[in-house]
Amino acid sequence: MQLRERNRGSSPMIGLTPLIDVVFILLIFFMLASSFLDWKGFEMSVSITDGKATRQSDVRPVMVNVDANGGLSINGEAVSLSGLVPALQSDYGGSPVRLRPVNGASLQHLVDVMDALGQGGVTDVEFIE
Repeated sequence: MQLRERNRGSSPMIGLTPLIDVVFILLIFFMLASSFLDWKGFEMSVSITDGKATRQSDVRPVMVNVDANGGLSINGEAVSLSGLVPALQSDYGGSPVRLRPVNGASLQHLVDVMDALGQGGVTDVEFIE
């Protein structure tokens, strides 16, 4: 009785499972690394100060306070978000704006104010802590 060796003369099989795993990992990586949204931004000159720095200028800066509820005030006078830019342009045209969060204002309220200022053409904005 003569016994034959199994798989004699045949080449070893290459499994496709590791290859499929690598392809799926690469697919997930490129999906997470790519951007699907068209981000639209605007240029704005923003500086952050501690409130003690002074600016040497003939034009007095405008203080815009943002509170925790999203309420706005320009130099102590209450104003709505939609009326912020028109009030700045009519009463304080060309003045630098100092944006100050008060009473624990949220970051989203600050971003909304900055977005409104940027769309209204205000480019000189400072954050004051």
